[in-house]
Amino acid sequence: MIAQEESTTTRHAAAEPAKEAGRRRRTPAPADLVTAVDVGTTKVCTIVGHREGDRGIRVLAHSTVPCDGLWKGNVSDVAATADAIRESVRQVEATTGYAIKSAFIGVTGSHISFVNRRDRLGQGTRSGVITADELARSPMSGPKERDEPGRKLIHAIRRSYTLDGVDGIRNPVGMHSRRIEVDTHVVTGGSPFIDKLARAVEEAGISITSLVLEPLASGLAVMTPLERERGAVLVDIGGGTTDVVGFSRGRICYTGVIPVGGFQFTNDIAVTFNTSYGAAEDAKLRFGSAEARPPNRGSEIMLPVAGGNADLRLRPGDISQLTRERAKELARLVRLQLDESQIGDKVRSQVVLTGGTSNLPGLVELMRQSLSVPVRQGVPELRGVFPSVMKDPIYATGIGILLWAINDYSSPAVQVETGNNTNTEVGRAGLLSGLSGRIARLVRGAFFVTRKGTS
Repeated sequence: MIAQEESTTTRHAAAEPAKEAGRRRRTPAPADLVTAVDVGTTKVCTIVGHREGDRGIRVLAHSTVPCDGLWKGNVSDVAATADAIRESVRQVEATTGYAIKSAFIGVTGSHISFVNRRDRLGQGTRSGVITADELARSPMSGPKERDEPGRKLIHAIRRSYTLDGVDGIRNPVGMHSRRIEVDTHVVTGGSPFIDKLARAVEEAGISITSLVLEPLASGLAVMTPLERERGAVLVDIGGGTTDVVGFSRGRICYTGVIPVGGFQFTNDIAVTFNTSYGAAEDAKLRFGSAEARPPNRGSEIMLPVAGGNADLRLRPGDISQLTRERAKELARLVRLQLDESQIGDKVRSQVVLTGGTSNLPGLVELMRQSLSVPVRQGVPELRGVFPSVMKDPIYATGIGILLWAINDYSSPAVQVETGNNTNTEVGRAGLLSGLSGRIARLVRGAFFVTRKGTS
């Protein structure tokens, strides 16, 4: 079931002690229970589940709550964001009966950047035969390399290894080499933005187990393993941003963010016709289209005018014309992003479109024409048990965070400790401290240099 949406900005202060007391009385969550929180520009989505069979998941509860505390993927109002997170978590607690104390938190925004880097691993193997322990060692770093000020680590994903100049090797254990190099995709975020997100989560009474890059999560939920292996691009259109992620040989190779999302589609309608955001959102969902010739949907629309006593009469085509023009602009920005990414024709030869705005009629075809490559809409298709209502692009990120948490996260207890890792810090004491040692998907003992770069 999905909990009913409700505003969290008008809570009564007197009810708060009772709510907190209710949370304390709930049963502690089992160790295998995982909570994923997608903190979006327009909503907070919380999903609770656990592993079901071989890499499958079972969703126990989910909740979606409106949120107006973010702007283009970045937290602008900590209190409003904390309220939305708190209410969304409270709703899944009421459904499951479990107290939620920690969660995996999605992160995106225009502050996200990446670097693909190659480093040498140590001084080479002692016997010439590569072992798992030797792969876990920290890479050597050049004397001029240092962490970039104001950036904090989100992910460091080992993509492949190079042995004696031969690159593209995924698992070199058991091979012979005197020189081992590792290629790593390092994703970082701006310190002020991550700190605000962390503070909002903390004020909601939740501790962060790990941050998860939202478009990476969406890719896990809606792209097939074959697409990620052969090479494909995910375009995730969220409320405030459009995230662009490239995959090659099963690994992420490019990360980009466009500061345009579904909010701008709605805002165009609100500003053009001087109506409320809520009325504009309703008109977008009912009459919005990216089609050149949308179907006839009635003779007229009535929109309330802000500060006026009379409604404005419009044709459905007036709404679809606005949304089509915004969709064309977004397609142009995606094309520019791909042109500048230099990720290669093979990777960009297939595009998967997801996120709530991908439901806009005609958008897939418009993107296909603009990008001149095959484009399909990606919806969550998972092994396991989850409500049919969640087979919708709006849940791609939340489900993907849950998948990443269940299948790809490595807890600090099972990771190799290295001296270099201890100096890579991501946030507030007691909340994000030690995160660099926890978030290395497919990485053990990685050395992280966080500076912006290109593939």
